[in-house]
Amino acid sequence: MSGGVVVAVVGAASEVGREIPTVLEARGIEVADLRLYDTTDEADADTEAAGEPLLPAEAIDFEGVDVAFLCGPAAQTRELAERAIESGALVIDLTETLTAADVPLIVPEVNADAVEEGIGRGVYACPTPGATALAVVLKPLEDAAELRRVAVTAFEPTSTAGTPGVDELAQQSRQLLTGESAEVKVFPQRIAFNLIPKVGDFAVGGRTRAEWELERQTRQILSLADLPLIVTCVQTPTCRIFNGPVKSLVFPVPVRVSGAVSSHSPSMPA
Repeated sequence: MSGGVVVAVVGAASEVGREIPTVLEARGIEVADLRLYDTTDEADADTEAAGEPLLPAEAIDFEGVDVAFLCGPAAQTRELAERAIESGALVIDLTETLTAADVPLIVPEVNADAVEEGIGRGVYACPTPGATALAVVLKPLEDAAELRRVAVTAFEPTSTAGTPGVDELAQQSRQLLTGESAEVKVFPQRIAFNLIPKVGDFAVGGRTRAEWELERQTRQILSLADLPLIVTCVQTPTCRIFNGPVKSLVFPVPVRVSGAVSSHSPSMPA
């Protein structure tokens, strides 16, 4: 085929990787060549994803690729990003590996002006779903009146732990509903029919890594490095649905929150 972009998806069998071909098709993006790579070294000639053959990790080749989506293990991301950039591909990191580096975090509804910066460097990083959702809500409120303080509870789905997390929820649910004991492997406690008030390991200041990362990414996307933002992350027994209610907002002047958000984001109800 000709006239379309050449796309490589590394980690095409992951929770995120499986969605990329679907999103490209839904957005009407013409793809001349779609290269789907496995990162588990388990792909064979009969393995497919999105109806396309799933190629083994050793076959990863960025020559001629226009856009490379990196969705595989974090340990491989930096090396693969360098290889892809050297080959002339635009890299989009979906592993959160490069979010701490000097790489633009893009949420089109919030900071589309940062796209040019990413093109110049050849790489973008995708924020976490929580940071994306929070930034979309907070941006119009910041525009309406300067934010003084924000407190949020983020309810994280099991997909934050990848396919193993989603599978563990399904397996534990079946076990408990049939009178068996729940087998715990991925999460620190049973997740089925439960809430775990800790997502990831503890990091700086007694917060978990997930809480620290959500705070840092939200500030970066909004370009509000000093925003007082307090996040509490809770692991929930859901598959892929993120929910993050804002518990409190402080402004220097009265603000009609629903009106400010809906006027900036028409898809949100007032």
